[in-house]
Amino acid sequence: MHYKFIYFSGALISILTFGATTTVLSQQSKGYIAPQDTITKKIPVNSSLNKFQSETTVQQTDMRLLGAATFAAQKLSDTTQYNQSKGLRVSDLFKAEDLTYISSGGMSNVIALFAAINKQLPRGKRLEFITDSVQSVQSFSNPLALDALRMKISAHPGSLSDNRPQWQENVYQAYLTRDYGTKLENTITATSATREMREEPNLVLIDRDGSTVSLAQLLYRAQQAGMQNAEGRAVAAARALTFPGERVSKATANENYRRMLLTLINLQQADFSRHQPTVNLLNTLAADLALGSQSRVLAALSGSNFFSSNVPGNIGPVLVTESGVLDGQQIAMRAKEKALEMFSLTALHYGERDALKLYDKILSGDGAMAASASSLFTKSRLDQLRYHGTEKLKSAGLGSDKTRDISIADLVLVAVAAPATPVISTNMASLSITEASQSIMATYHTTITETSKSIFQLNPRVSLGSRYTTYSATNDPVDYISSGFISQQGLELRLESDLYFAKLDKMLSTGLKPFIYPEFGVVLGSGQRKVGYDGNTHTQFGEIPKFKQNYINWGGHLGLNVGPVLLGMDATVLSTKSEENPYQRFLDLSQGMTYYRYSFLTRVLNISLNKQAISNPYRFTFDVELAGETNNEGTENKTRTQDGSSQIASKEWQRIYDRAHPNGIYNADIAQQMIEAGSVKASYQSANFAAIHLGVAKSGFQFKVTLGLYNRYAIDDYYKGKGEWLSKLAKNTFNGSGFASGTLVYNFGSLGAAAKRRRVERNAVVNGVSTNTVDSDTYSTERVHSGLRSRALIMSKN
Repeated sequence: MHYKFIYFSGALISILTFGATTTVLSQQSKGYIAPQDTITKKIPVNSSLNKFQSETTVQQTDMRLLGAATFAAQKLSDTTQYNQSKGLRVSDLFKAEDLTYISSGGMSNVIALFAAINKQLPRGKRLEFITDSVQSVQSFSNPLALDALRMKISAHPGSLSDNRPQWQENVYQAYLTRDYGTKLENTITATSATREMREEPNLVLIDRDGSTVSLAQLLYRAQQAGMQNAEGRAVAAARALTFPGERVSKATANENYRRMLLTLINLQQADFSRHQPTVNLLNTLAADLALGSQSRVLAALSGSNFFSSNVPGNIGPVLVTESGVLDGQQIAMRAKEKALEMFSLTALHYGERDALKLYDKILSGDGAMAASASSLFTKSRLDQLRYHGTEKLKSAGLGSDKTRDISIADLVLVAVAAPATPVISTNMASLSITEASQSIMATYHTTITETSKSIFQLNPRVSLGSRYTTYSATNDPVDYISSGFISQQGLELRLESDLYFAKLDKMLSTGLKPFIYPEFGVVLGSGQRKVGYDGNTHTQFGEIPKFKQNYINWGGHLGLNVGPVLLGMDATVLSTKSEENPYQRFLDLSQGMTYYRYSFLTRVLNISLNKQAISNPYRFTFDVELAGETNNEGTENKTRTQDGSSQIASKEWQRIYDRAHPNGIYNADIAQQMIEAGSVKASYQSANFAAIHLGVAKSGFQFKVTLGLYNRYAIDDYYKGKGEWLSKLAKNTFNGSGFASGTLVYNFGSLGAAAKRRRVERNAVVNGVSTNTVDSDTYSTERVHSGLRSRALIMSKN
C-alpha cells in the first residue's frame, strides 16, 4: 500500500495542560516538617489516589496504539526526511507488528490510530486523506534477498579504490545481514582467529564488562591459568566475544565481529599480493570482467538458477557491496577493482585456496558443472562449503533443499551476491479513511504459527564438598572380626549434568526443569581412612590393628528425577595402599572395593528469600535424603559382588570359609595362616544414612550443609521379615552416629539446542479484490542458555 498524507492548517488541537505546584521546605528553627504535613487539602483515609480524565473518541486508545501513533507522528513531523508531494508508505510510517495488533481490534481501532496521530502532530497540522490517484505497491520478501543491506549500501556506497573503509563496512554489513556474527557456528573461524592472535596481537576488542581488551591480553590471561593449550583457550575467549550470550550483548558482539572481520580482510588481501597463483588469477579475472556482457564469470553468475529456484520471481543478482542488479557494462568499467572485490568476498566465505579453485573452473567455462561432479573438493569439504556458503538452513526452509546439486557458479554467486525482488505498482483512486482502514486490516491480517522442538538440553554443574562414610567389618569367612568400625573422611569432586528432552519454550516460560529427566556424572575423591578406633578391638588373634591410611575413590553417577524426587546411584571404586603388617593388610583396600550408594532424595523447599520479584534472587533449599550403601566382599576377586542381601556367602566367600572350616570345624591355625599369607580379606556389612540438606543459592552458586545419621547395621534382622527388618533399620538409623558436611556447587546453567519453525500467512484485500495468499515457512536453530529451577514440594513463584 502507498498512501499520500498532507499537512494543512486547521482547527487547533486542544492541548491538555497540567499544572503542578512544588513546595520547597527548608530546615527551620522549629525542626523538620514532613512533606505530607504541609498539604492543606486532606484526602479521606479510605479514598483512592487514582486520578481519572475522560475524552470523547471513536475507540479507547491503549498504550500500544498510542505508541504507534507517536512513532508515526514523529516521522511525519520531520518533513526533511521525505518528499511531501509523494508522502510516506504505510510500511515506513508504522511497524508491521503494530498494525497487526491494531487491526485485530477492528475497523474502529484503525480509525482511532489516525485520530491519535493527529493529536500528536504539531499545532496547526493534521493528517487528511486525499482522493487523487495513488498507488498500491505489492512486493515480496525472502530471507536470501538482503533488502535492508541494499538500502544501507545505496545510502553509503563504497569501493576498494575510492572509499576502502566504507567498502569494508559494507562487507561487514553483508555478513551481519546474513546472521553471520550472531551464531557461534557463523562467527570468526578458529583458524582465522588463531592467525589474528599471532599476527595482530594488538587488536582491541570490547570485553564483557564494557572495558577494552587486546588479543595479547587474552593470551596472557590464558597463560596465567596454565600454559597447556593457552593459545587455544585464548582463541576461544576471543571468538566468544563475537557472538551474543548471557554476558555479551548483541551490540558488543557485532562490534567485536566487525573489528575481527575487517582485520581478516586486511590480512587476506596482503596474502593476495604475496601468492603468485592468486596474483595471476586476479589478472585473468580482471581481463575477463573487462569483457562486460561477454565475461564468462558474469555469464555464469547471471545464468545460475540457484536464486531462481529459491527466490522465484527475482529480477537478477546484486553484488552485496552494490544496490543495483548486476550490470556487465558497469562492471567492465571497474574490472580490476571488481575482480579484487569479488575474489575477496569469495575468499572470506571459503578461504583463498578454495576461491582459486572455483574461479579457475568458471574461467575455463565449467561454471555450470555440479560441484559434486568436479574433483575440486572432498565430500566433507563440499558439505562445509554448502552449509556456510549457501546458508543451507534458509534455503532448505523454502521447500526442498536446493543445495544438494549446487554448481560451481552457485557457490560463487551466494558468496558475492543476493537476489533482487521486484516491486509491482497498481493505480488506485478515491481513497477514504474507511478504505484505508479496510486495506490495513486485510493486508496486516496475519496468522503466525510457531512450533519448537528441543533437540537436547544439558545442565552441567560441578561441586566440591566433604564426604563422610562409615561401615562395619564383620562376617569375614575366617571369623577374625565380629565387629569393627571403619570411617572415612575426605573431599569429593562431582561433575554432573541433567539431560532434558522437554519442549524448550515451556521450560523457558516456567523457569522449571522438566517433570521427568535423567542425570549423569563422574565422581572423584580422596581422604583418610581410619580402622580400629571404635574400642571393639579384641579378637582371638589379638587386638584389631589401629591405623590410618589415605584412600582415593573414583566412579560414576546415574539418576532419574521425577518431579521433586531423585532416584540416584553412585558406583565408585575405593582403594588404598597395601600395608606391610598382614593384619592391617587384612583390613586395607589395596585390592580395591566397589562401593555403591542408592539414594532417595526429596526436594521439600525451593523458595526465594527476596520479598520482591527479581530475576536472580537468593534461594533457600531444603532436601531430605535416605540412602543405602553396599560393597563387594573384599576378596581377591575385585569385581564380584555379594550374592546375598547380607553381603556374605558368595561363592568366593564360601570357598574361603570351607578352607578355614575343614569338615565343618573351624581351624584357627588355618585361618591365621590365611590371614598372614594375605589370601583373605575382611568383609563389610551394608550401611545406610538419613540426612537433610540445607542450601542457599545465588547466580548459579549454591552452598549446602548436610546433617545426618549413619547406621552401620543396615542388614540386621533382614531374614526375620521385611516388617521387623524395617523397624530395626529405622531404630538403628535413629541411634546412628551423627555426621555433618559442606558442599559448594556451581551450576553452569542450561545449555542446549532447539529447532524452531515459524509459519506466517498473510492475505491482502484491496478494494474488495483478494490477492493470493503469501506463505512464509522458515526454520531456525538456536542455542539457549538459561537458569532453571529444580522442582520441589513447596516452591515460590519466582
